[in-house]
Amino acid sequence: MLVDYHVHAMGHGTSRHTPEEIALYLATAAGRGIAQVGFADHDWYLADYDLTAIKAAAGRFPGVQVRLGVEVDFLLNAGERLQALVSRYPFDFVIGSVHQLGEWGFDCVEDVERYQEWDPDVLYREYFRHVAAAAQSGLFSFIGHLDLIKIFNVRSRQPVAELAAEALAAIRQAGLPCEINTNGLNKPVKEIYPQRSLLERCFALGIPVTLGSDAHFAAEVGRDLALARELAWSVGYRKIATFFQRRCIMENL
Repeated sequence: MLVDYHVHAMGHGTSRHTPEEIALYLATAAGRGIAQVGFADHDWYLADYDLTAIKAAAGRFPGVQVRLGVEVDFLLNAGERLQALVSRYPFDFVIGSVHQLGEWGFDCVEDVERYQEWDPDVLYREYFRHVAAAAQSGLFSFIGHLDLIKIFNVRSRQPVAELAAEALAAIRQAGLPCEINTNGLNKPVKEIYPQRSLLERCFALGIPVTLGSDAHFAAEVGRDLALARELAWSVGYRKIATFFQRRCIMENL
């Protein structure tokens, strides 16, 4: 079963929530055999989130189940604000993602030179400290692109599973799935998030997974998800996490 729980129908302000534009995303999903699509625009676009438009477009594609979500940029000490933000909407799921360390948006190409300020192992530890805090916050349905910190192919010296141990323990204790996100294949790192060794550790710990393309345009929905499913299967996964009304439902992969 292929699902795509990381679809940005507003992109980075490049699209809108209208039935016509959302239908383009669903048409791609239908053509690629995606059983469920989770629309999860970034939290900073919530003012323009149109649930009515999404539902209207979904009615044109009865073969694709639509779920409503949001991707929240987790920030330390912002739990109450973030909870108030997402509680206003009837989301099926909330993605917890770390894109910032302090004021540094580390996945922005404009600030890539700041990687030079860090020892790679220290950087990875700090990143995964934020991921652990996200998992412990109680805000999220699953953790997005678990090792996003590698986006520009800056690699740790220590094994990444060791550096992520605290975060993985927190994710496991919280009962959260992690996302296998294919968009890393289109970034300088040229690798799915998370890398295989980290995914193997997730499997060993009993952490479930879901799938996401991180699509920001209609043509990207479901991109490379067959590869993500193959990776999950080869690691040992046989179930995939899906979501409805903030409940996690395991389906056959």
